Amino acid sequence: MVDTAAYARRAKAKRPRALLASALATTLWATTVVVTPILVIVILGWWQAGAEGSVAHVAAAAGVAWLSGHGVPVDIGAIHLSVAPLALTVLVFWRLAKAAAGTTRAIGGRDAAAVRAAAGLITILYTGLVAGAAALCTTGPFAVDLLPALLHAVPLVAAATAYGAAREAGVLPWDTASVWLRRGLRTGMITAGALLACGAAATGVAFAVRGPVVADTLGLYGAESWIVALLSLLYLPNCAVWAAAYITGPGFAVGAGTAVQASMAELGPLPAFPVFAAVPNAPLPSYATILIGLPLMLAAVFGVILTYRSPDLRVPRVTTAATVAAGTAAGTLGVLAYLSGGAAGVNLMADLGPDPLAVTGIAAVQFLIGLLGAALIARLFAVHRRAAEAELVRRDTVVIPEPAPNRDDALPY
Repeated sequence: MVDTAAYARRAKAKRPRALLASALATTLWATTVVVTPILVIVILGWWQAGAEGSVAHVAAAAGVAWLSGHGVPVDIGAIHLSVAPLALTVLVFWRLAKAAAGTTRAIGGRDAAAVRAAAGLITILYTGLVAGAAALCTTGPFAVDLLPALLHAVPLVAAATAYGAAREAGVLPWDTASVWLRRGLRTGMITAGALLACGAAATGVAFAVRGPVVADTLGLYGAESWIVALLSLLYLPNCAVWAAAYITGPGFAVGAGTAVQASMAELGPLPAFPVFAAVPNAPLPSYATILIGLPLMLAAVFGVILTYRSPDLRVPRVTTAATVAAGTAAGTLGVLAYLSGGAAGVNLMADLGPDPLAVTGIAAVQFLIGLLGAALIARLFAVHRRAAEAELVRRDTVVIPEPAPNRDDALPY
Protein backbone atom coordinates (compact mmCIF):
# COMPACT_ATOMS: atom_id res chain seq x y z
CA MET A 1 0.00 0.00 0.00
CA VAL A 2 1.37 3.41 -1.00
CA ASP A 3 1.90 5.88 1.80
CA THR A 4 0.33 8.98 0.27
CA ALA A 5 1.32 11.22 3.18
CA ALA A 6 4.99 10.30 2.87
CA TYR A 7 4.84 10.78 -0.91
CA ALA A 8 3.32 14.24 -0.43
CA ARG A 9 6.03 15.17 2.08
CA ARG A 10 8.80 14.08 -0.31
CA ALA A 11 7.22 16.00 -3.19
CA LYS A 12 6.91 19.10 -1.01
CA ALA A 13 10.55 18.80 0.05
CA LYS A 14 11.74 18.49 -3.55
CA ARG A 15 9.75 21.49 -4.77
CA PRO A 16 12.19 24.23 -3.57
CA ARG A 17 15.11 22.42 -5.21
CA ALA A 18 13.15 22.03 -8.45
CA LEU A 19 12.17 25.70 -8.30
CA LEU A 20 15.76 26.87 -7.86
CA ALA A 21 17.21 24.56 -10.51
CA SER A 22 14.53 25.38 -13.07
CA ALA A 23 14.75 29.13 -12.38
CA LEU A 24 18.52 29.11 -12.81
CA ALA A 25 18.34 27.12 -16.04
CA THR A 26 15.55 29.13 -17.65
CA THR A 27 17.03 32.49 -16.61
CA LEU A 28 20.44 31.66 -18.02
CA TRP A 29 18.90 30.29 -21.20
CA ALA A 30 16.71 33.39 -21.70
CA THR A 31 19.77 35.60 -21.26
CA THR A 32 21.92 33.48 -23.58
CA VAL A 33 19.34 33.50 -26.38
CA VAL A 34 19.31 37.31 -26.41
CA VAL A 35 22.95 38.07 -25.64
CA THR A 36 24.58 35.58 -28.06
CA PRO A 37 23.39 37.18 -31.34
CA ILE A 38 24.24 40.62 -29.97
CA LEU A 39 27.76 39.48 -29.11
CA VAL A 40 28.24 37.86 -32.53
CA ILE A 41 27.15 41.03 -34.33
CA VAL A 42 29.39 43.21 -32.16
CA ILE A 43 32.40 40.93 -32.81
CA LEU A 44 31.73 40.99 -36.57
CA GLY A 45 31.55 44.77 -36.50
CA TRP A 46 34.77 44.91 -34.47
CA TRP A 47 36.58 42.78 -37.05
CA GLN A 48 35.08 44.81 -39.87
CA ALA A 49 36.46 47.98 -38.28
CA GLY A 50 39.96 46.55 -38.11
CA ALA A 51 39.83 44.94 -34.64
CA GLU A 52 40.71 48.19 -32.91
CA GLY A 53 40.28 48.29 -29.16
CA SER A 54 40.50 45.61 -26.51
CA VAL A 55 38.34 42.52 -26.13
CA ALA A 56 36.97 43.97 -22.88
CA HIS A 57 35.58 46.92 -24.79
CA VAL A 58 33.94 44.55 -27.27
CA ALA A 59 32.25 42.63 -24.45
CA ALA A 60 31.21 45.92 -22.85
CA ALA A 61 29.66 47.06 -26.14
CA ALA A 62 27.59 43.86 -26.30
CA GLY A 63 26.53 44.30 -22.69
CA VAL A 64 25.53 47.91 -23.27
CA ALA A 65 23.45 46.88 -26.28
CA TRP A 66 21.75 44.19 -24.17
CA LEU A 67 21.04 46.65 -21.37
CA SER A 68 19.60 49.20 -23.78
CA GLY A 69 17.00 46.63 -24.77
CA HIS A 70 15.69 46.85 -21.20
CA GLY A 71 15.32 50.63 -21.49
CA VAL A 72 18.45 51.22 -19.42
CA PRO A 73 20.07 54.63 -20.15
CA VAL A 74 23.73 54.27 -21.12
CA ASP A 75 26.55 56.68 -21.90
CA ILE A 76 28.75 56.04 -24.94
CA GLY A 77 31.46 58.64 -24.81
CA ALA A 78 29.70 62.00 -24.86
CA ILE A 79 26.42 60.47 -26.11
CA HIS A 80 23.68 59.77 -23.59
CA LEU A 81 21.41 57.09 -25.08
CA SER A 82 18.06 56.34 -23.46
CA VAL A 83 15.98 55.38 -26.50
CA ALA A 84 15.32 51.67 -26.15
CA PRO A 85 15.22 49.62 -29.37
CA LEU A 86 11.71 48.24 -29.04
CA ALA A 87 12.49 45.23 -31.24
CA LEU A 88 15.05 44.09 -28.68
CA THR A 89 12.71 44.99 -25.81
CA VAL A 90 9.99 42.75 -27.23
CA LEU A 91 12.50 39.90 -27.59
CA VAL A 92 13.62 40.30 -23.96
CA PHE A 93 10.02 40.34 -22.73
CA TRP A 94 9.16 37.22 -24.72
CA ARG A 95 12.15 35.23 -23.47
CA LEU A 96 11.51 36.21 -19.85
CA ALA A 97 7.86 35.19 -20.12
CA LYS A 98 8.94 31.84 -21.58
CA ALA A 99 11.44 31.38 -18.73
CA ALA A 100 8.77 32.02 -16.10
CA ALA A 101 6.35 29.68 -17.85
CA GLY A 102 8.99 26.93 -17.97
CA THR A 103 9.77 27.29 -14.27
CA THR A 104 6.08 27.23 -13.35
CA ARG A 105 5.61 24.09 -15.44
CA ALA A 106 8.62 22.43 -13.83
CA ILE A 107 7.21 22.79 -10.31
CA GLY A 108 3.67 21.90 -11.39
CA GLY A 109 2.34 25.29 -10.35
CA ARG A 110 -1.40 25.78 -10.65
CA ASP A 111 -2.04 28.56 -8.14
CA ALA A 112 -1.06 32.12 -7.29
CA ALA A 113 1.59 30.95 -4.81
CA ALA A 114 3.46 29.12 -7.57
CA VAL A 115 3.25 32.21 -9.78
CA ARG A 116 4.74 34.38 -7.04
CA ALA A 117 7.50 31.87 -6.38
CA ALA A 118 8.50 31.37 -10.04
CA ALA A 119 8.18 35.01 -11.12
CA GLY A 120 9.82 36.33 -7.95
CA LEU A 121 12.85 34.04 -8.10
CA ILE A 122 13.47 34.65 -11.82
CA THR A 123 13.12 38.40 -11.26
CA ILE A 124 15.72 38.26 -8.48
CA LEU A 125 18.17 36.17 -10.54
CA TYR A 126 17.73 38.27 -13.67
CA THR A 127 18.07 41.51 -11.72
CA GLY A 128 21.40 40.21 -10.46
CA LEU A 129 22.51 39.67 -14.05
CA VAL A 130 21.45 43.21 -14.98
CA ALA A 131 23.33 44.65 -12.00
CA GLY A 132 26.44 42.62 -12.88
CA ALA A 133 26.30 43.71 -16.51
CA ALA A 134 25.90 47.35 -15.47
CA ALA A 135 28.98 47.10 -13.26
CA LEU A 136 31.14 45.22 -15.78
CA CYS A 137 30.16 47.39 -18.77
CA THR A 138 31.37 50.58 -17.13
CA THR A 139 34.70 50.55 -18.90
CA GLY A 140 36.37 52.49 -21.69
CA PRO A 141 33.89 54.81 -23.44
CA PHE A 142 30.88 53.08 -21.85
CA ALA A 143 29.23 54.04 -18.57
CA VAL A 144 26.09 52.69 -16.91
CA ASP A 145 24.67 53.95 -13.61
CA LEU A 146 23.48 51.08 -11.44
CA LEU A 147 20.42 52.68 -9.82
CA PRO A 148 18.83 53.97 -13.08
CA ALA A 149 19.60 50.62 -14.68
CA LEU A 150 17.66 48.77 -11.99
CA LEU A 151 14.81 51.28 -11.98
CA HIS A 152 14.31 50.78 -15.73
CA ALA A 153 14.92 47.04 -15.96
CA VAL A 154 13.13 45.64 -12.91
CA PRO A 155 9.57 46.73 -13.92
CA LEU A 156 10.03 45.11 -17.35
CA VAL A 157 11.41 41.90 -15.82
CA ALA A 158 8.67 41.69 -13.18
CA ALA A 159 5.89 42.28 -15.71
CA ALA A 160 7.24 39.68 -18.15
CA THR A 161 7.81 36.97 -15.53
CA ALA A 162 4.45 37.57 -13.84
CA TYR A 163 2.64 37.33 -17.17
CA GLY A 164 4.44 34.17 -18.25
CA ALA A 165 3.99 32.40 -14.91
CA ALA A 166 0.33 33.39 -14.53
CA ARG A 167 -0.49 32.29 -18.05
CA GLU A 168 1.16 28.91 -17.54
CA ALA A 169 -0.59 28.40 -14.20
CA GLY A 170 -3.95 29.45 -15.65
CA VAL A 171 -4.58 32.16 -13.06
CA LEU A 172 -4.61 35.25 -15.26
CA PRO A 173 -7.22 37.80 -14.10
CA TRP A 174 -8.48 37.75 -17.66
CA ASP A 175 -10.10 34.35 -17.08
CA THR A 176 -12.24 35.59 -14.19
CA ALA A 177 -13.12 39.06 -15.55
CA SER A 178 -16.65 39.87 -16.64
CA VAL A 179 -17.70 39.50 -20.26
CA TRP A 180 -18.05 43.20 -20.95
CA LEU A 181 -14.62 43.93 -19.46
CA ARG A 182 -12.91 41.23 -21.56
CA ARG A 183 -14.58 42.45 -24.73
CA GLY A 184 -13.68 46.04 -23.97
CA LEU A 185 -10.04 45.21 -23.28
CA ARG A 186 -9.79 43.03 -26.37
CA THR A 187 -11.37 45.69 -28.59
CA GLY A 188 -9.04 48.35 -27.18
CA MET A 189 -5.93 46.26 -27.79
CA ILE A 190 -7.07 45.44 -31.33
CA THR A 191 -7.78 49.12 -32.04
CA ALA A 192 -4.34 50.15 -30.81
CA GLY A 193 -2.75 47.34 -32.82
CA ALA A 194 -4.57 48.44 -35.96
CA LEU A 195 -3.34 52.01 -35.53
CA LEU A 196 0.21 50.75 -34.95
CA ALA A 197 -0.08 48.68 -38.13
CA CYS A 198 -1.06 51.84 -39.98
CA GLY A 199 1.94 53.56 -38.40
CA ALA A 200 4.21 50.75 -39.61
CA ALA A 201 2.77 51.10 -43.11
CA ALA A 202 3.33 54.86 -43.01
CA THR A 203 6.92 54.24 -41.91
CA GLY A 204 7.45 51.95 -44.89
CA VAL A 205 6.00 54.57 -47.23
CA ALA A 206 8.29 57.23 -45.72
CA PHE A 207 11.38 55.06 -46.28
CA ALA A 208 10.24 54.31 -49.83
CA VAL A 209 9.56 57.96 -50.71
CA ARG A 210 12.86 59.14 -49.24
CA GLY A 211 14.75 56.07 -50.42
CA PRO A 212 17.55 57.98 -52.21
CA VAL A 213 18.27 60.07 -49.11
CA VAL A 214 18.32 56.94 -46.93
CA ALA A 215 20.68 55.21 -49.37
CA ASP A 216 23.02 58.20 -49.44
CA THR A 217 23.07 58.23 -45.64
CA LEU A 218 24.01 54.54 -45.52
CA GLY A 219 26.70 55.13 -48.12
CA LEU A 220 28.49 57.50 -45.76
CA TYR A 221 29.46 54.56 -43.52
CA GLY A 222 31.22 52.56 -46.23
CA ALA A 223 32.00 48.96 -45.23
CA GLU A 224 30.30 49.41 -41.85
CA SER A 225 26.96 50.34 -43.42
CA TRP A 226 25.49 46.92 -42.58
CA ILE A 227 25.89 47.66 -38.87
CA VAL A 228 24.01 50.93 -39.25
CA ALA A 229 21.32 49.18 -41.29
CA LEU A 230 20.92 46.57 -38.56
CA LEU A 231 20.62 49.24 -35.89
CA SER A 232 17.96 50.93 -38.00
CA LEU A 233 15.99 47.67 -38.16
CA LEU A 234 16.05 47.42 -34.36
CA TYR A 235 14.50 50.88 -34.14
CA LEU A 236 11.78 50.31 -36.74
CA PRO A 237 9.13 49.55 -34.05
CA ASN A 238 10.00 52.92 -32.50
CA CYS A 239 9.40 54.53 -35.88
CA ALA A 240 6.01 52.79 -36.11
CA VAL A 241 4.99 54.25 -32.74
CA TRP A 242 6.20 57.70 -33.81
CA ALA A 243 4.20 57.40 -37.03
CA ALA A 244 1.11 56.40 -35.02
CA ALA A 245 1.57 59.55 -32.91
CA TYR A 246 1.97 61.54 -36.14
CA ILE A 247 -1.33 60.13 -37.46
CA THR A 248 -3.09 60.71 -34.15
CA GLY A 249 -2.15 64.39 -34.12
CA PRO A 250 0.49 65.26 -31.49
CA GLY A 251 3.36 64.14 -33.71
CA PHE A 252 6.84 63.67 -32.31
CA ALA A 253 10.07 65.52 -31.65
CA VAL A 254 13.43 64.86 -33.29
CA GLY A 255 15.54 67.06 -31.08
CA ALA A 256 14.99 69.79 -28.56
CA GLY A 257 12.64 72.51 -29.81
CA THR A 258 11.50 70.51 -32.85
CA ALA A 259 8.07 69.20 -33.83
CA VAL A 260 6.94 66.92 -36.66
CA GLN A 261 3.19 67.05 -37.16
CA ALA A 262 0.80 66.72 -40.07
CA SER A 263 0.37 70.49 -40.26
CA MET A 264 3.96 71.54 -39.59
CA ALA A 265 7.55 70.29 -39.55
CA GLU A 266 10.11 72.23 -37.54
CA LEU A 267 13.45 70.45 -37.69
CA GLY A 268 17.01 71.27 -36.83
CA PRO A 269 20.21 69.60 -38.05
CA LEU A 270 19.92 65.82 -37.71
CA PRO A 271 22.64 63.17 -37.42
CA ALA A 272 23.46 61.06 -40.47
CA PHE A 273 21.33 58.06 -39.49
CA PRO A 274 18.87 56.31 -41.85
CA VAL A 275 15.97 56.60 -39.41
CA PHE A 276 16.33 60.38 -39.31
CA ALA A 277 16.66 60.52 -43.09
CA ALA A 278 13.07 59.23 -43.41
CA VAL A 279 11.57 61.90 -41.11
CA PRO A 280 9.09 64.17 -42.98
CA ASN A 281 10.55 67.63 -43.50
CA ALA A 282 7.37 69.30 -44.77
CA PRO A 283 3.70 69.42 -43.78
CA LEU A 284 1.40 66.67 -45.00
CA PRO A 285 0.06 67.29 -48.54
CA SER A 286 -3.60 68.22 -48.81
CA TYR A 287 -4.53 64.95 -50.54
CA ALA A 288 -3.10 62.95 -47.62
CA THR A 289 -4.94 64.78 -44.84
CA ILE A 290 -7.33 61.83 -44.65
CA LEU A 291 -4.72 60.23 -42.42
CA ILE A 292 -5.74 62.62 -39.64
CA GLY A 293 -9.15 60.97 -39.43
CA LEU A 294 -7.75 57.45 -39.46
CA PRO A 295 -7.88 56.88 -35.65
CA LEU A 296 -11.52 57.99 -35.58
CA MET A 297 -12.42 55.73 -38.51
CA LEU A 298 -10.64 52.73 -37.01
CA ALA A 299 -12.40 53.32 -33.69
CA ALA A 300 -15.76 53.50 -35.46
CA VAL A 301 -15.14 50.22 -37.28
CA PHE A 302 -14.20 48.38 -34.11
CA GLY A 303 -17.08 49.99 -32.23
CA VAL A 304 -19.50 48.45 -34.74
CA ILE A 305 -17.73 45.09 -34.45
CA LEU A 306 -17.94 45.28 -30.65
CA THR A 307 -21.70 45.80 -30.81
CA TYR A 308 -22.42 43.03 -33.30
CA ARG A 309 -20.27 40.60 -31.33
CA SER A 310 -22.13 41.46 -28.12
CA PRO A 311 -25.81 40.75 -28.80
CA ASP A 312 -26.12 39.40 -25.24
CA LEU A 313 -25.11 42.71 -23.62
CA ARG A 314 -27.55 45.49 -22.83
CA VAL A 315 -26.93 49.12 -23.77
CA PRO A 316 -25.25 50.14 -20.46
CA ARG A 317 -22.82 47.22 -20.72
CA VAL A 318 -22.05 47.99 -24.38
CA THR A 319 -21.44 51.63 -23.42
CA THR A 320 -19.10 50.59 -20.61
CA ALA A 321 -17.25 48.13 -22.85
CA ALA A 322 -16.75 50.81 -25.52
CA THR A 323 -15.43 53.24 -22.88
CA VAL A 324 -13.04 50.60 -21.54
CA ALA A 325 -11.88 49.91 -25.11
CA ALA A 326 -11.16 53.59 -25.71
CA GLY A 327 -9.20 53.88 -22.48
CA THR A 328 -7.26 50.70 -23.20
CA ALA A 329 -6.31 51.78 -26.72
CA ALA A 330 -5.28 55.27 -25.61
CA GLY A 331 -3.33 53.93 -22.62
CA THR A 332 -1.51 51.41 -24.80
CA LEU A 333 -0.45 54.11 -27.23
CA GLY A 334 0.66 56.34 -24.36
CA VAL A 335 2.82 53.61 -22.81
CA LEU A 336 4.39 52.79 -26.17
CA ALA A 337 5.02 56.48 -26.80
CA TYR A 338 6.85 56.67 -23.47
CA LEU A 339 8.91 53.55 -24.18
CA SER A 340 9.81 54.61 -27.72
CA GLY A 341 11.21 58.02 -26.79
CA GLY A 342 14.22 59.27 -24.91
CA ALA A 343 17.54 60.84 -25.76
CA ALA A 344 20.31 60.01 -28.22
CA GLY A 345 22.77 62.66 -27.17
CA VAL A 346 22.89 65.96 -25.36
CA ASN A 347 21.63 69.44 -26.19
CA LEU A 348 19.88 69.10 -29.56
CA MET A 349 19.31 65.31 -29.43
CA ALA A 350 18.17 65.26 -25.81
CA ASP A 351 14.48 64.99 -26.78
CA LEU A 352 13.29 62.28 -29.15
CA GLY A 353 9.87 60.76 -29.68
CA PRO A 354 6.27 61.72 -28.98
CA ASP A 355 4.86 63.26 -25.82
CA PRO A 356 3.11 60.38 -23.96
CA LEU A 357 0.55 62.60 -22.23
CA ALA A 358 -0.42 64.38 -25.43
CA VAL A 359 -0.72 61.11 -27.32
CA THR A 360 -2.85 59.56 -24.58
CA GLY A 361 -5.17 62.54 -24.24
CA ILE A 362 -5.81 63.19 -27.94
CA ALA A 363 -6.09 59.48 -28.74
CA ALA A 364 -8.54 58.98 -25.86
CA VAL A 365 -10.86 61.67 -27.23
CA GLN A 366 -10.79 60.26 -30.77
CA PHE A 367 -11.19 56.65 -29.66
CA LEU A 368 -14.00 57.49 -27.24
CA ILE A 369 -15.98 59.37 -29.89
CA GLY A 370 -15.43 56.67 -32.52
CA LEU A 371 -15.94 53.59 -30.37
CA LEU A 372 -18.80 54.85 -28.22
CA GLY A 373 -20.67 56.63 -31.00
CA ALA A 374 -20.38 53.77 -33.48
CA ALA A 375 -21.26 51.18 -30.83
CA LEU A 376 -24.44 52.98 -29.82
CA ILE A 377 -25.53 53.65 -33.41
CA ALA A 378 -24.83 50.04 -34.37
CA ARG A 379 -26.74 48.91 -31.29
CA LEU A 380 -29.73 50.98 -32.41
CA PHE A 381 -29.71 49.45 -35.88
CA ALA A 382 -29.13 45.99 -34.44
CA VAL A 383 -32.22 46.34 -32.21
CA HIS A 384 -34.36 47.51 -35.13
CA ARG A 385 -33.03 44.71 -37.34
CA ARG A 386 -33.82 42.04 -34.76
CA ALA A 387 -37.31 43.50 -34.24
CA ALA A 388 -37.93 43.54 -37.99
CA GLU A 389 -36.74 39.94 -38.30
CA ALA A 390 -39.03 38.86 -35.47
CA GLU A 391 -42.01 40.65 -37.08
CA LEU A 392 -41.25 39.06 -40.45
CA VAL A 393 -41.12 35.61 -38.91
CA ARG A 394 -44.41 36.24 -37.12
CA ARG A 395 -46.17 37.34 -40.30
CA ASP A 396 -44.86 34.56 -42.51
CA THR A 397 -45.51 31.76 -40.05
CA VAL A 398 -48.55 29.61 -40.85
CA VAL A 399 -49.77 27.41 -38.05
CA ILE A 400 -50.71 23.93 -39.31
CA PRO A 401 -53.26 22.35 -36.97
CA GLU A 402 -52.93 18.78 -35.89
CA PRO A 403 -55.39 16.40 -37.61
CA ALA A 404 -58.34 15.45 -35.41
CA PRO A 405 -58.51 11.76 -34.52
CA ASN A 406 -61.23 9.45 -35.92
CA ARG A 407 -62.18 11.81 -38.75
CA ASP A 408 -64.29 10.38 -41.55
CA ASP A 409 -62.23 12.08 -44.29
CA ALA A 410 -59.01 10.53 -43.14
CA LEU A 411 -57.15 8.73 -45.88
CA PRO A 412 -57.22 4.96 -45.66
CA TYR A 413 -53.88 3.15 -45.37
